[in-house]
Parts: sequence; C-alpha cells; structure tokens
Amino acid sequence: MSPIKAMTAYAPHRLVAPLLIAFLALGVVYLRATPPFETPDEVGHYAYVRHLAQERALPPLVAADNEWEQGQMHQPPLYYALGALLVGKLDTEAWEEAYPRNRYAALGQPHTPGNHNAVLHRPVPTAETIRTGHALQLLRLFSLACSALTVWLAYRLALTILPERGWIAIGTAAVLALTPQFLFIGASVNNDVLVTTLTAAVLLLAVGVARDGGRPYSTPIALGILSGLATLAKLSGLASVALVPLAYLIYRGRAWKTRFWPELMRPLLLFGATVVLVGGWWYLRNALLYGDPLGMTHYAATFAVTERPLSLWQAAIVAAEALPSYWGVFGWMNVVAPNAYYVAMRALTLLAIGGLVVRGVGAWRQRRWPAPATLRAGAVALLWALLMLALILRWSQTILRTQGRLLFPAGGVLALLLTLGLTAWSPRRWRAHAILGLSIMLFVIAAAMPWAVIAPAYAMPARIDATALPEGLPRLGLRYGDQITLLGAEMLSPEAIPGELVWVRIYWRAEMALASNYTQAVLLVGPEGEHLGGLDTLPGMGRAPTLFWRPGVVLVDDVAVRVARDADGPLAAAVRVSLYEDRLDNTLPVSDAAGVALGRSAEIGRVRLARHRPWDEGDPTHPLAVNLGDRVRLLGYDLDAQHAGERADLKLALYWECIAAMSSHYAVFVHLLDANGEIVDQADAPPLDGAFATPYWRPGDRLRDLRRLTVPAEHAGESLTLRVGLYAPATGARLPVQGADPPTDYIDIGPFWLAREGIVLDDQVD
Repeated sequence: MSPIKAMTAYAPHRLVAPLLIAFLALGVVYLRATPPFETPDEVGHYAYVRHLAQERALPPLVAADNEWEQGQMHQPPLYYALGALLVGKLDTEAWEEAYPRNRYAALGQPHTPGNHNAVLHRPVPTAETIRTGHALQLLRLFSLACSALTVWLAYRLALTILPERGWIAIGTAAVLALTPQFLFIGASVNNDVLVTTLTAAVLLLAVGVARDGGRPYSTPIALGILSGLATLAKLSGLASVALVPLAYLIYRGRAWKTRFWPELMRPLLLFGATVVLVGGWWYLRNALLYGDPLGMTHYAATFAVTERPLSLWQAAIVAAEALPSYWGVFGWMNVVAPNAYYVAMRALTLLAIGGLVVRGVGAWRQRRWPAPATLRAGAVALLWALLMLALILRWSQTILRTQGRLLFPAGGVLALLLTLGLTAWSPRRWRAHAILGLSIMLFVIAAAMPWAVIAPAYAMPARIDATALPEGLPRLGLRYGDQITLLGAEMLSPEAIPGELVWVRIYWRAEMALASNYTQAVLLVGPEGEHLGGLDTLPGMGRAPTLFWRPGVVLVDDVAVRVARDADGPLAAAVRVSLYEDRLDNTLPVSDAAGVALGRSAEIGRVRLARHRPWDEGDPTHPLAVNLGDRVRLLGYDLDAQHAGERADLKLALYWECIAAMSSHYAVFVHLLDANGEIVDQADAPPLDGAFATPYWRPGDRLRDLRRLTVPAEHAGESLTLRVGLYAPATGARLPVQGADPPTDYIDIGPFWLAREGIVLDDQVD
C-alpha cells in the first residue's frame, strides 16, 4: 500500500495530532532561524514585557516622534502580562546595549538589498545576549503554543460548519498551519498571536450559536470571557464583540420576536456584561488618564503617513499590495521569498476562487443547497472574514502599513475557503488524496523558507585571512586613519543603467580593536564630481559593524549601490569610499599604500554606466562608416563653425561605435591642418573628456564625442582639413584604418572652407 493510500485509510481526525506536531517542529525551526528582534516590532513588544516584569505596573502611553521610540506601550496588556509571568527577570538591564539599533535598517522596504536587520548582532555571543536570547525564546515558544491552538481551532471551526467533511477540516488546518507567514509570526514575540487565538475561539463558539443556539447561560458567558480577553490582547479584538450579536440574530432569524427576552436579549446582556467585566477596565483607565479610551492618539500621530484619509478605492489598492505578506514577507516586512513563490500562491488563490464558483454553480443547477444550519454557520464565518477585511481597509486609509498578518484572525475562514475551492476541481473519491498532496506541497515550501530565505538575510559576511585574498585582486592598501585598511576591491557589477544596483566587493581589515561604529559611505561619482548614486551603511550591509571587527581578520563586504535614475551616461563612474563616525565632518583621513594623503575618500574602481537606450543621439549629418582597426567604427560627424571677430570656433561631433571590447585606453586625436598640412590647432583627449574610457566600451555602444577647435585669423580664408583617429597614450601607436589604400592611421575630414553662412566642404563645391 502506498504512503498516500495508507494515510487516506485513516480517519481524518487521526491526522490532527501529527499535523500539530509538524507545525510545532516547523515553528521551532522558524524561531531558531530568525535572529533576536528580527520580527515586526519585536523590540517594542519585548520592551513592554520587560516593563511589566520589572516595574510591576502598567506603562504610560508613550508620545514620541520616532516609531522606534513609540514602541507598543499603547497596546492592551494581556499578552505582555502573560509574557512577564513567564520570563520574570530573566534578562539583564543591559539588553538594549546588547542589541544596539541598526540606524540604517530598511524596515518595511522589501526590495532593498541588505540592511534587513533591525538590530546589530554580535558574531560572538556575550552573557547579556545569551540571557536576553533565552528570555526572547521563551516568549516565542509561548506564541508558538498559542498559534498551535489556533490551528486546532481552525480544524474545529471547519468541522462545526461542515460536520461530515473531516478531510476538509484537515485541509483547513493544514493550509493555515503551513502558511510560512503564519509560522513566522506564530513563532515571534507579538500580541497578534494571542488575539488571533482568542478571536478564533470566539468565532468557533459563535458559529456553534448560529448552528444550534448554544446553551442559554454558559455559552454567552464563555463568549463574553473570550471576547473580553480578546479586547485585552489587542484593539482588533474589539471586533469580536460585534460578531456575537450577529450570530444570535442569524440563529434566531424571525423567531426572536416571539421570545425576545429569553432567546435574544438575555444571552446578549450576559455576553455584554461579561465583556465589560473582563476587558472594560482597560478602556476606562485610558479614558480617565488620557481622555483616549483606545490609546491610539499618539500612535496614529507617529505612524500616520497621510494627513487626509485615503478613499476606499485607494485603501483597497494599498491592502491589495500587502497581500503577498499574507503568504510570507519576513523580517521587519523586508525579507521576501523568490517571486516564483508569490506567483504560485496567486495562482493557487485564483484556482481556489474558481473552484468556489464551480461549487456554487453546481449547487444552483442541481438545487442541492447545504442544510440551513450549515448556511447559518457559514454566514457567521463569512461575515467575520468580511469584518476583518473592512478593518484592514479602514486601517489602510491613514496608516500605510497594512500587512497580511492582520487577516490571521480570519485565517481559519480563509483556509477553509481555499480548501473548498481547490478540492472542487478533483472528483469526490480523490479529494482526500488532493488534500494530502496539497499539504505535502505546502509543508515542503514552509520547511524551505527558513533555510532558503530567512537565515541568508541575516548571515554574517565572510571573514578570511589576509593570505586568502583572491588571486588577481588589485592590492589597494588604502589606510583609513591608522585603524582600518582597505586591502582591495572588486566590481561585481562592472556595468549598470540608471536605477539599477551596482555591487562592489570590498576587503577590509582592522589594524586594532575599534571603539567606534563607523559608517561606510560608497559613492558613484562622475568625471566632474557629480553625484551619480550612493549608499551610507554600516559594513556588511548592516550585518558587520566595525565595533565587532577583530584585528587582523579580513572582512569580505558586498555592498549594493543604486545608480541615480537621472544619471546621464554613458560614462565610467568612479566608486569612492569613505568612513565616518557619527557625522560627515568626523570622516577618517585616507592615505595610499605609500602614505600619500588622499583626502577624506578614495577611489577603489570604476563602473560603466550606460543609458536606458543604447543610442539616443540622433544620426550624424555626414555619415562615414570607417573602421579603425577591428575595434572602433567612426559612423560620421557633425561640423559647425561660429565666427568670433577675425577667428572662427569649430564644433566637431564625432559619432563612434564600438565593434570589439578593448582592454587598453585609447585617446582621440583631432588635428586642424592648414593648406600646407601644418597643425594650427588640436583637441587630443580621451573620449568624452575622460568620462567614458575605452576599456568600458562594449560592442554595439554608440556615443557622440564633442570637440572644439579654433581657426586663427590668419588661416580663416584657407583650405582646412580635420585629421581624426585613435591612439594609445602610453605608446603613441595609432589604430590603422581598415581597407585604406594606401594604408593610413587617420581619417581626414575635408578639405573645407569657412564662409559667413557656415562651412563649405570640398564635396559641396560645384
């Protein structure tokens, strides 16, 4: 018997325990793969727990301009109180110093390469980091236990709505449990996990009320306790208060008019009174102390990014853009999975939506509707999901930080819909196999995320011995102060276009123990000093601050710099590097290997910057198409003159095309010859005045090179010629003209004469 057949032979409920065990095992993997404080707002949540553990009192509402300082002190206290009871005073007072903030962290910026870490992680643990790490792991395990309970509640929810569909219930639990984002948040210090569990419990009881009415006293009281606790876990728990009256109204339908008190008002009054007794004190406290029952005034002032609320349509767009984070955006919303994963999840979602439509059309055609109890229970679940969606839209109208995890309180409903939709495409006898196949696929994906996505985002850069530097690496030996040496650099991205990233690999070595955290400024600079892109970051793209460097060890630092979108190529941009402490005026002086002072920054290499379009200079007015050697073609030229008194100024535009790559530097010579062949002026210089040296040319490149010359007054009426070509400045050797007979190493433009109306070329004379 195949493994799949063996599994499908079991009753579905026997698979719940293995699923929960698999979830807990994966959760521990996620917990271990994610460094301390690298889940959304984990620093703020942990600080709240510590405050309760240390002060034994509720925190004041914090009013801060900075979101890091604002923290989570506005949140209801239940999760943090339970956490404080769990960890007590396990860590030390120096926990914040043990994990200093990364001031360049790209929080909420998923497409930024590097600086994913919110805090700085030491390569060698200390007593403070170990103790804080233990406390944090205890809290994460508590969250994981809550999330496992949520998975079981999702299973029970599906069974309550569809009692005869055990495999659908297993599929629902598996889809939720094996969603990478649910695992990631479920193994983090975050009050989302507790409010998700409590609202899932409220939803399960509410669905039961809609199905059979529940018990007259114990059910509304239990609902009140759970809903009251949810309001103490997070403000979104208040939504559960609206769910219960809906459940009773849906169950009673029109019949409540006949027994208004016992069947509707009594349970609702019991429910409401219990909610107020359990959770009302927190909101009353905020109203009395701050005049703000929800405690959100300061938070909204810090996090709101729109002065006027967005329209519902704009908010819906913001929410839709956050959908990938329901499936998996890790770290502080800045570590993304490969795009293929999101494409697959979108396809799976669309397939499920199509399957739900197929089920609905089939039921309508066959007039086979679910039982009334199932319809009532399903209506409550759908209304809860819609309520969560409405709250996200409302949140998105002012605070553009919508995340998919905010939908997890309705995660059981969404997982049920996904399972129903996907299984609609398979015959009934194969649905158990389809659910097991789906579960195995999701398990493989979920198990791969920690190793393939999360852990690499925080991996320390390589450290090597100075004797292990790559062969052929240009030795720069740049000294920054007397503390740090830049041994060499590689241009990993030898070329880019505006808006793209340039990757540079730098080899650093500390000459002594460093007492400061230096910022590394990497700039792309044009030939006239113009800024073409840059990045300020701690070394290792935030992962290897200089405070943690060991003397004598070489750090291999890969840095990504984005080219400015308005950079005007083609040119060879200089890559310059400087180090400064806390301000630019605290920049370390740089000297070369011979001790010669270079200023406050040093060039470590050049990068070819091309245009978005390879050729946008137009065509030459005088085409030629002459090859110099087998490397360069002169496509043609423009020639213009402007009289200035007795003399005239010439403007010559040469249109070059690269035929083959060149490793040598070549310069352009332009000689103005009189009628006797004597040079009366010349303009010899590298192409584009050195902005785009020939080693950076690539086959197919075309560029317009402008030269200016002066015709002296005594030669203004003579026959003149321009002699053009390429030569190697190091040797003086010129590139020959291909096919010239007799052989030559220059191209003549002319003869021509100057006239008041312009230039007259020899071929224009009648």
